[in-house]
Amino acid sequence: MSNQFVRYLNRAASGQIPGMIILKLMMLEMPNLLGLLLPLGFYVAMLVAYGRLYADSEMIVLQACGYGPSRLLRHSMIMASMVSGVVLIIMLWLSPYIAVERTKLLRSTGIQTLIKTIVPGRFHAAGGGKEVFYVENMARDHTEAKNIFLARQNTKHPEQAWNVLWADSAHVRVDKDTFEEYLVLNNGREYEGFPGSADYQIASFDAFEARLPHPKVYIEHDIRTLPFSQLLPFNNPDLRKAAELQWRISVPLMVLTLTLIAVPLSRVNPRSGKFARILPAILIYIVYANFMFVTRNWIIAGKLPVWIGMFGLHLIVALLGVFLIWRNQVRPA
Repeated sequence: MSNQFVRYLNRAASGQIPGMIILKLMMLEMPNLLGLLLPLGFYVAMLVAYGRLYADSEMIVLQACGYGPSRLLRHSMIMASMVSGVVLIIMLWLSPYIAVERTKLLRSTGIQTLIKTIVPGRFHAAGGGKEVFYVENMARDHTEAKNIFLARQNTKHPEQAWNVLWADSAHVRVDKDTFEEYLVLNNGREYEGFPGSADYQIASFDAFEARLPHPKVYIEHDIRTLPFSQLLPFNNPDLRKAAELQWRISVPLMVLTLTLIAVPLSRVNPRSGKFARILPAILIYIVYANFMFVTRNWIIAGKLPVWIGMFGLHLIVALLGVFLIWRNQVRPA
């Protein structure tokens, strides 16, 4: 969350996004971060809970009653499957939906912020001074305005002609296809000509739409917004789609592979304390998580075959967990 917050602050400081929407963007990031933190939270929870049972010799009592390591592993995998299912829903369906909503917010918030900050009775400049507008009266909710003046520099002519509009009222319209917002001017006139010259044109209109500047964000260019069906097949020739698909599946798989490691690592000697294996377990997670990011980049760059991808990494971690389970069976804690 800190990394995302700093990124949004940098974009707000450079004028790419308004600062007033940073909190909304962070709220949209929460489900995605939850999907990434659930595997770690479940992993640490098992280490602490089982470590305490071993440290207090309660696990020895359970084993004497017939509850052995195999049953502990089986029940842990059942719990891990439920957590993995929640993460799978977040990564496959909720995360793309949130990415689309975040892109919509970034795409349309520029004009919303501009309208919300309009002070009636004052001239305002936009687009680096190439657009100047004036509003005489504004509704309390800033959805409608009356007596609007808008002057825009015409870039089609090298002589820098200007278009001047005057309208009785205005409101905002949202394009359903592009999610862009337009200022709709009603019942007005448009004057087009060159400053200092009497040669100009006048046109009357009932409705005129003007697009004010806002951040340029394209949904189709963001791979995170694509639904699961558009990322298939697994051997997609588009390496970006193949890497994104494997990433979304890898996070739920991470819950299961970490469970294979957490159960044997949680077995500690009562004299060592319940936190004896926390540090090596966290180091394993850090290496595991970082290699997931690295392998995703390798897939995109074509350095790693798609058929190996992240699944090879999960196999290595799973084999490590199986080795730790076997070692606990042949060696005492």
